[in-house]
Amino acid sequence: MKNRAPYVSHEDEQIQEFKKHPNRAVAYLNSCIQVAFEENDPELMLTALATVARAYGMTRVAKDASLQRESLHRMLSKRGNPEWNSMFRVFRALHLRPKLERAQYLPA
Repeated sequence: MKNRAPYVSHEDEQIQEFKKHPNRAVAYLNSCIQVAFEENDPELMLTALATVARAYGMTRVAKDASLQRESLHRMLSKRGNPEWNSMFRVFRALHLRPKLERAQYLPA
């Protein structure tokens, strides 16, 4: 009987990929922000940011953002409603700089 490889979730695979290639994490976040904005789905952005934070290490991100680890988990959950100040600190802890651009067309 063959031994099966252990099951690895898509999110766990993403986290491993982002650890190896941080620029892919940035590209992923940029794509998620764009889709979340176009579809009016802020939960998507929080979920993506949580995945990237896990790749960097939630404890380290929380410490660098001057947040409690539990608070970071809560704010990045699907029901999270983070304040801009907290998001700003998380972006800085992840060494990210948000950039806005003017949209050519916004669906109604």
